Amino acid sequence: MKILITGATGMVGSQLGQVLVEQGHEIFVISRDRERALLQLPFPAEVIEGDLSGETLRDERLKEVDAVVHLAGENVADGRWTASRRQRIYDSRVQSLHHLLSSLEWSRLKVFISASAVGFYGDRGDEILTEKSDRGEGFLSQVCQDWEQPLLLASKKSEGRGPRVAIFRFGVVLGEAAGALAKMIEPFRAGLAGNLGKGQQWMSWIHIEDLVKALAESLHNPQYSGILNAVSPQPVTNHEFSLTLSSAVREKPRLGPPVPGFALKAAMGEMSTILLASQRVMPERLLQMGFQFRYPDLASALNQLCQVYKEGDSLFVAEQFFALPLEKVFPFFAEAHNLEKITPPLLNFKITEMSTPAIQQGTLIDYQLRIHKVPVHWKTLIQTWNPPISFVDNQEKGPYRKWHHTHSFSKLGKGTLMVDRVRYRLPLGGLGQLTAGAWVKSDIEKIFAYRRKAALELLPSY
Repeated sequence: MKILITGATGMVGSQLGQVLVEQGHEIFVISRDRERALLQLPFPAEVIEGDLSGETLRDERLKEVDAVVHLAGENVADGRWTASRRQRIYDSRVQSLHHLLSSLEWSRLKVFISASAVGFYGDRGDEILTEKSDRGEGFLSQVCQDWEQPLLLASKKSEGRGPRVAIFRFGVVLGEAAGALAKMIEPFRAGLAGNLGKGQQWMSWIHIEDLVKALAESLHNPQYSGILNAVSPQPVTNHEFSLTLSSAVREKPRLGPPVPGFALKAAMGEMSTILLASQRVMPERLLQMGFQFRYPDLASALNQLCQVYKEGDSLFVAEQFFALPLEKVFPFFAEAHNLEKITPPLLNFKITEMSTPAIQQGTLIDYQLRIHKVPVHWKTLIQTWNPPISFVDNQEKGPYRKWHHTHSFSKLGKGTLMVDRVRYRLPLGGLGQLTAGAWVKSDIEKIFAYRRKAALELLPSY
């Protein structure tokens, strides 16, 4: 099928797009910035430029679309809910859906999948909530209702002549190196994080693999229609979540003092409802359909996602798609001196010595660079060499206590997906991570962002 994804550069959209390409589908995405999208998308896609929150799109390619997965929406936890931010949150969901519906030929579509959120149910205490439960109160509940209603009405009015419609109410999505969990890791590793408020509010969550699996299945399985709760069958209280996360990231679990609800409200305003509202949501319809959760319980989900951290490492993951064959992409990154070309100039990065003429297993490479103007000597060992699929470099001497970088390459559609997976540790152990972890992570992100852009420019002519 030809499938349109909105919100495709987000955590869920990025993983879903890869799965759908592997299944043989052709992907279209909508983005406000075409060049930025092509740089960030980890899968091949036709990019249609436009801002759905502000306009209806007139693009002939939209007439080719068979199915839609609508995931666009501004992150509700990225800042205090001022009047202007509330409007952006609303428009990025509700207005974008209205404009998207106006941009498409409804009768031509086969399937329309849309995100919503368990915020629909509001703050409900210990009440067990299913797809049949009524909406709650508050800003997020109203946003979710207005987000869902146009689709439900369009589906009802078409009387079977339009697409099958399924709306997923997402719980907290747990992913390895992005999303809500990534923001929680460091305080819990340090043993400083504790319950939010009294810790008795219910949290409904889902592992990203299970969510992507459900979304992918919904495109071809007619059982997926109407409202579906995209949550694990085992919601937990905030206290249970905190204890389980602490156990997943520390050898000796330890919680810090609780954060009083009044303090959260004072610091975050109305946005604190994201953390304090209680939603004990069950995926009743997914269970009735026989959906098999790979991670039904929180311990199994967090242990899988956080193993790296429990072993004492930090993690950085970057994915990049090249519309070039694997046989051309791998040799570019296998040439050591190309690393100089894709490293930010301010690092003054130079290779000074290699133990072999070309990279192979066991090669030692010496570098010189400057980190914040401080001269650094770095020696790397090529620990594994498996062309054209992967290679691993391991720091022998350098600024980190550990730097273990796995470069993986795989065919995806008619191109190549490259994944950089870096496990690293800072000097001084937990103290180093606590004092400099955020700063170092920001530096790594900037370096890889430069590499991403430089490689995309240089590789086609290599």
